[in-house]
Amino acid sequence: MTADSLAKPAELKNRGGRPSREEAPRRAEHLLDIATDNFIRLGYAATTLDRVALEAGVAKRTIYSRYPDKKALFFAVVQRLSERRVFEELPSSDDLPVEDALRRFARAMIDTGLRPEELIITRMILAELNHFPDLGETLWKAVEDEHGQTLVRYFRLQIERGSIRAIKPDFLADLFLDSVFSFTNRVAMLRQNAPTPTEIEHHIDDLVDLLMSGIRPTQR
Repeated sequence: MTADSLAKPAELKNRGGRPSREEAPRRAEHLLDIATDNFIRLGYAATTLDRVALEAGVAKRTIYSRYPDKKALFFAVVQRLSERRVFEELPSSDDLPVEDALRRFARAMIDTGLRPEELIITRMILAELNHFPDLGETLWKAVEDEHGQTLVRYFRLQIERGSIRAIKPDFLADLFLDSVFSFTNRVAMLRQNAPTPTEIEHHIDDLVDLLMSGIRPTQR
């Protein structure tokens, strides 16, 4: 996301007075676009409401009418980014051996988590987590909503089939998500180069092997 991609739409330029009912949502979205670009480029500390107002072409009081301070604006930006995250639906793997299904799940989630836009969201949240503890909850809820329930259903099905031990499905889903996204979060936090395909496969193999050692049915 760049400043150029967030250039003001023509219909928002040089418009004075109170926006129409149709135009107000567009202006609100445009303001958040500009704020997002500033927070991503400059970070929280260096972003100012004066700069956001200038680039958005609005009066500073317009920002204050929606957001009482910079903290509220930042939270709105990250919340919108989290809500807009589009995860690929986890591929159907019910008929695969459990090990192969878990590898497929892990690969799909890691591919998503390593997208540039996903790393940006994660870095923003990690950088300001001490000041905005609710952001972590917002981010994780998006992950759980998209992937968690799919995994819970999958583990429950495998337990019913006797393919894995009878361990709480929601616990297994949380454990799996934690293990997968600790890998992508480390890339975001340390600003590492994207891992190679070989490194990703090694991580997935180690993760699945370790998990399977704990959930395989007891041999009778």
